Amino acid sequence: MRKTLLATFLLAACAGFAQQRGQQPAGLTEKQWLESKEAQAHVTKAMARAKPDLLTEAGNLCSARGPQRPAVLRQEAGLPPVPRQTLEPTKIFDNLYYIGFNDVGAWAITTSQGIIVIDTLNTPEEAEKILIPGMEKAGLDPKQIKYVIIGHGHFDHFGGTPYLQRTYKPKVLMSGQDWDFIAASPQRNRELPMRDVAVTDGQTLTLGDTTLTMMITPGHTPGSIAILIPVKDGGKQYTAFMPSGGFAAPDRQSLAALERALDVAKKQKAVALLSGHPGIYGDTLTMMETRRKNPGAPNPFLYGDARFARYLDIAHECTVARLIATEQNK
Repeated sequence: MRKTLLATFLLAACAGFAQQRGQQPAGLTEKQWLESKEAQAHVTKAMARAKPDLLTEAGNLCSARGPQRPAVLRQEAGLPPVPRQTLEPTKIFDNLYYIGFNDVGAWAITTSQGIIVIDTLNTPEEAEKILIPGMEKAGLDPKQIKYVIIGHGHFDHFGGTPYLQRTYKPKVLMSGQDWDFIAASPQRNRELPMRDVAVTDGQTLTLGDTTLTMMITPGHTPGSIAILIPVKDGGKQYTAFMPSGGFAAPDRQSLAALERALDVAKKQKAVALLSGHPGIYGDTLTMMETRRKNPGAPNPFLYGDARFARYLDIAHECTVARLIATEQNK
């Protein structure tokens, strides 16, 4: 089965590579980045905010291209890909589970009235053979899936949705912009989810005792969603921030949208950063392994609200720097 899934992934990756890249600041070289005095002034501000304990994170955020998936960096460097591995389902917080692979995954949020799933892996087959068994292994009942949120319109996030729609009939939420985006994008015979709920900026989703807030942050795709998720750790309530489109802002309009989302995250005192791609914002694979092996240890995903607010400030300064340098070199 693993060979079949790997072959399916490789075919999907080749067919959809251009789509996967989304909308990013294009063509900015390291030389252009370093020679932009205005951009580097923002980098200096970011590094000042990073000291002494966020320098590694700042180094990842503040580069000409910004954070990149490890698989993309290896491919561009001419290195062989790291073999795809199915991870053990990981309980990141008391009510939040990661299920999927070492390069892309889905999330399951448990509530008092059912389950919310965020993203669905690459294909219907992966949803059937990886996502659902992973949920069951974690003790979650797939029949309790009430909602599916698609963070942005790339196949590795929406690909498994048709299977979930056929089998469990959840409501599927994606921004209207990205519903249009996937309908218009070349799919190479890829099965698309049936259009359902179109998320608007600032929309909330409540299921039982849990309310998520979704904000439209165009940039990676036309309608990428940033999500604020109530999470619990040791019985204590926190807020996690999942910017599905990352911190991409290729123009002033997308920057303004990202700034609004970051402001809301800080006002809600978010303390943790989540992504569907392990490794893009640090060594989250190791962090997940820590959670699996020693769930009683301090949660490495928790930054604390003041420290995480600084992290978001750093991300903002680095994003502004990339946009300025890109504008100067058009």
